[in-house]
Parts: sequence; structure tokens; C-alpha cells
Amino acid sequence: MRPRKYPYSGRPKLIRQALPRFILLGNIAFNRDLVKYIDTMKQVAPNQTIVYFKIPKFLSHEEKHVRVPLEIDEVVKILNR
Repeated sequence: MRPRKYPYSGRPKLIRQALPRFILLGNIAFNRDLVKYIDTMKQVAPNQTIVYFKIPKFLSHEEKHVRVPLEIDEVVKILNR
């Protein structure tokens, strides 16, 4: 049997897309994929932690930091979930 020239049947097809998952730390949310790029965490005040990221780029890496209004223990508990 020869394949049809125009195979569209008119029936709608279901396309599933994965929604991005976010991690909420205080008032900051970032993509779950960034967790593997966390380099260090440092508590700078009683309720303030800085999370440093090293994001790989082509033949290099980009360094970013995020200031989170939580204690370091709470940040680690959230990230380990």
C-alpha cells in the first residue's frame, strides 16, 4: 500500500510538555536543574545565607550568587528534599 500524500487526519494530538520545577528559598525561587551547580553556601548574618553557583559555559564557567533570607540549616534541609 502506498503512503498517503497528506497524512493529517484532523484529530487533535495530545502533546505533553514537562513544566519546570522550582525550588523556593525564602523569597527567591530558582530552577531545580541549578542545584547540581551549587559550589558553596555561606551564612553571613543570623538570617541570611549566600549560595554560590558555578554554571559551566563553553570552556569556562560563570559564577553567580544568591542572597537568601534564611538560616543555612533551613537552606540545606530544603535543598536535600
